[in-house]
Amino acid sequence: MRANGNSTHEILGKIVTAIASIAMTAAFAVPAMAASDSGTAADPGTTQQSGQYKIYPQPQNTEYGDGSLILRDKANTVVEPGIDSATKARLNEALKLKGIETTAADAVPETAYQLNVLVGINGSNGVVDKYAKQLIADGTLKVDDSTFSKNDSYVLAVRQGNAKTPDTILVLGRDTDSAFYGLTTLYQIFQQLPGRAVSNLTFSDWADVKSRGFIEGYYGSPWSTKDRVNLMTWGGYYKMNTYVYAPKDDPLHRNNWRGLYTKDQIENEIKPQAEAGNKSKVRFVYALAPFHNDGEARGKHFRFDTEEHYQKDLKELKAKYMQTIDAGVRQIALLADDSTDWGAQYGNDNTYVRVLKDLTDWIHELQQEKNDDGTAKYEGLKDTILYCPALYSYTGAGDAWYKDIPSNVQIVMTGGRTFGVASKDFADTFTKNTGRAPFMWINWPCSDMNRNTAYQYLVMGGQNNFLKPGATYGTYDGIMLNPMQQSEPSKQGIFMAADYSWNLWQSEKDGQQSWEDSFSYIDHNSPIASKGSRGLRDLAMNMRILNDGGIDGAHKDAEYDAVNKWWINNESVDYTGKLDVKGVLTELKGKLDGGTATAADFSQALTVYTTLQRAAKNYRANPGDKNMFDQIEPWISYWDDLTASAIDYITAAKQALAGDTEAAKATYATAKAAFAKSDTHTIADYYQRNKPARGGLVIVRPTVQALDSFVKAKTSGSVTPTPSDATVSTNGVGAAAWHENVDPKAVIDGDDSTFFWMQSAGCDCVKANAALTVTYAEARKAKEFRFIQAEKGGDTIVNGKIEYQDADGNWTKIGDVNGDQKQIFTLDSAATVKAVRITNLAQTSKWWKVYDLSATKIDEPGTVTKDALNAKIAEAEKVDSADWTKSSREALADAIAAAKAVAADQDATQAKVDAAVAALESAMKGVERYTAKTADQLKAEHVSNDDATYTEASYNKYQSAYDDFAAALANADDLAKADGEALEAAYTAAKSALRYDQSARDYAQLALNDAEPYVGKASEYTKDSYAKFTVAYEALSKQLKADPNGEGDPATYTALRAALDKAIKGLVKSDGTEPERPGEKPGENKPGENKPGEKPGVNKPGADGKLSNTGADVFGLIAAMTMLAAAGVTMAGLRKRIG
Repeated sequence: MRANGNSTHEILGKIVTAIASIAMTAAFAVPAMAASDSGTAADPGTTQQSGQYKIYPQPQNTEYGDGSLILRDKANTVVEPGIDSATKARLNEALKLKGIETTAADAVPETAYQLNVLVGINGSNGVVDKYAKQLIADGTLKVDDSTFSKNDSYVLAVRQGNAKTPDTILVLGRDTDSAFYGLTTLYQIFQQLPGRAVSNLTFSDWADVKSRGFIEGYYGSPWSTKDRVNLMTWGGYYKMNTYVYAPKDDPLHRNNWRGLYTKDQIENEIKPQAEAGNKSKVRFVYALAPFHNDGEARGKHFRFDTEEHYQKDLKELKAKYMQTIDAGVRQIALLADDSTDWGAQYGNDNTYVRVLKDLTDWIHELQQEKNDDGTAKYEGLKDTILYCPALYSYTGAGDAWYKDIPSNVQIVMTGGRTFGVASKDFADTFTKNTGRAPFMWINWPCSDMNRNTAYQYLVMGGQNNFLKPGATYGTYDGIMLNPMQQSEPSKQGIFMAADYSWNLWQSEKDGQQSWEDSFSYIDHNSPIASKGSRGLRDLAMNMRILNDGGIDGAHKDAEYDAVNKWWINNESVDYTGKLDVKGVLTELKGKLDGGTATAADFSQALTVYTTLQRAAKNYRANPGDKNMFDQIEPWISYWDDLTASAIDYITAAKQALAGDTEAAKATYATAKAAFAKSDTHTIADYYQRNKPARGGLVIVRPTVQALDSFVKAKTSGSVTPTPSDATVSTNGVGAAAWHENVDPKAVIDGDDSTFFWMQSAGCDCVKANAALTVTYAEARKAKEFRFIQAEKGGDTIVNGKIEYQDADGNWTKIGDVNGDQKQIFTLDSAATVKAVRITNLAQTSKWWKVYDLSATKIDEPGTVTKDALNAKIAEAEKVDSADWTKSSREALADAIAAAKAVAADQDATQAKVDAAVAALESAMKGVERYTAKTADQLKAEHVSNDDATYTEASYNKYQSAYDDFAAALANADDLAKADGEALEAAYTAAKSALRYDQSARDYAQLALNDAEPYVGKASEYTKDSYAKFTVAYEALSKQLKADPNGEGDPATYTALRAALDKAIKGLVKSDGTEPERPGEKPGENKPGENKPGEKPGVNKPGADGKLSNTGADVFGLIAAMTMLAAAGVTMAGLRKRIG
């Protein structure tokens, strides 16, 4: 890589060397570039490779024009009086990103060669509104007539000026909140600029859903004030506008709703939260739930029994709301969820409708109150009231009274069930029956049902099940998520809901893309991914399940697992196809369960677990937000240990397959210890019980458990059973409510450490005549039967019987179950067994743990032929495996050794012989090893970015590709050729796509643009001074034209810009007077002197707008460039990336 701050001498040296080689080489072709007739510089828009910006939530209508505006270091800002302080703050924040200093103006400046940033409100008749209307009238700006009639609509326009007009950035909102959203879009654009050029564009944008946000309504530990402030502040960057304060554990919210907050609570909790909501536009909506009449709230509910009680309670309700409104709250909510339905007792019109009408009238009165100076006493107070009915799931009945609720009230629904979905079908039905669009309360990524599990989990996906595509503008009145008690990781779901509710998805792919892109935003609030955010993404892919505890009963969602009572939510599915965790591990687990896995089968699984291990390490070392990391650290530690155990289990499995039993046992012990350690990272649940953090519950963790069983069986010499050969059924008993160890396959997995936990319905017991049955796909000969349950005195049955069923369906008793943990029953002679059953004969007061129930199969003797096996062994021994992967070589060696053992086994069955032949044939299809590049070679060519030469986005992609390739090469002996070539191709592409920071080039383009007024004015200046100007101008112009993609070294542009600036300063009027500087005002930047804010710790030529002291070398450089240009050589052609 080039040294930091190449000097002009060094650049000149490179040029001279290039000149010397011109005679021996063909001239470089110069890319064609459009230029105006006046010979001005290349179109600066070409510095944007794609010309498209990544904005979330995705805008409705985006139009990109030709060319781009280059940001100057100073801007005139015109902000209309109706724009509030929060919106002004977002404007300043956006401009600060690019180091732009501002000067406020009341009118729109019309002078060329300057930047105007205009913010106004449509229909205000203010200066910006009038300016925008004039642009629309003359066709410069095109805006659909319906745009400003839509929710939170705004127009963002970027227009490059010319010799007569200034550069302009315009944001026109429906109101000040809408202008805030437009400026937030501008902020995201500025975040991802590779330099200072902004594409000419027009965004016409609006929200499909009026209210967008989240509610703290889960059952669990409440968020802290800091958590809420952080979440509202973050949500403001993604155009959310609603946070409903409704923590179930705040007594002043529900159980003691009449109680007022103390002065300390107001000052340190309510005020800062209200302020954060107002600043971010994610309004702090204060909710009360006064209708609860259970537990601590019994007898304290809002009363409807008498008029006196009603008026007294209404007064207290208003007083409670008023306390928060005085503290800055500007919107309220009234909740009746999980409360007594008083409408059923007194009539809805006399209860909820009446309260909502009275509150609406009261809010309208408050809106009219004025301060002494005539301003609104409660500025920004909204009359929108969120109301959640007692019957919030809505099944299509009892809806007539909703029509009587005031129109300003939003009616909250959960979508047909407690864990409902946002779907067009539900919303259309509700709207048809009530005349009102629903405000959706989605209990996702809510994880509070983990109070019924033995572990804690994070919900980091599931949009495919809870945010359905196909809805249109106005389908929903609002959408809010009920998140997890972990506020920071809840951002993942909230981010997707922000995208969904602003611009409703029309396909599942929209949601998948939102999920993929979300992690840089939730990790460090940026469109540019980092090593940490990518690590978090890889782990989150395996933490998507949501457990509903069976609260909604049976339903037919395709991804709902009724046994585990969770939505799978595409867990372990990689939407990009890069890492097929589900496919690889599911295939391996099938082979592990069947006892057929070979050494070659572990290669891809090892890649999966190594990748996940690296992901955890990368996130731990590079978290973008400490608050996020602190909240999910137990899960990161879990992944550290789980992946370590998986990798050790794979090693042990290979050792066992190779016949090194002792080494396999030692490694197995290490793996088992790591697996046990993974359960030591705990978090308190709703009941403050510490439970282990877990992830990968659908695919990743079960495969680790299968690895344990496989290695244990191989090292103990037992035959690994095949669960697919049998099914488990129950009668009078079923999976226990704890939702842990509830997979019935544990009974037939051959692993005495796994169990199936059961209970009878309606009690913590096992009822009499409850039965557990194992049925085999094919009847087998058996003499021995195994039954293992919990330790004596534990969750066992003590009075039962064991029976087997023959091929004709007849049941025969084998023996009695007496409460012992392990019982082995043996018949006098072998029998044909189709099924085996345990029946409990007396009701217990405990659950039931069963580890194993099986009939040991006896292989029947027959004629055995080994000719094919011996021939295949001879063939396999001649295979040349030198170029194979290590796993392939080991698999072949293992298969040969196993086949020889079978060949020598006098008691081997034909099935074993045939299996050995099949294993040999499979092992002989080895995988070729990748050898094109070594880890040392890759390391030697690594490109660093210590001086921030390259853009953050391009370098992060390069580093990611490098890390993936390097990690694979670290285990090169087991890297398949196809996989290595794919990684090498991705790495090479990312390296080729490395892109210089474009600030130096953009400043050079700006200098050239600002120098245009001097072009064609030779008669006005002395011949010598104008000749120097012409040389400098043309040198920079040619370089820019020849480098349309911004591949030129920044130092080149710095030097050429310095030369042009020096030439302009050296211009001498023909009559001896001081020349004018077009566009220059006292105190303003002169052409080529833009100085943006410097990056901390970075001193890079051209990146900060400062010009180096080049002296006479500059013109030597120009002379050399002129010679090169004549030969068709440009600085872009000479660029060389070292490393």
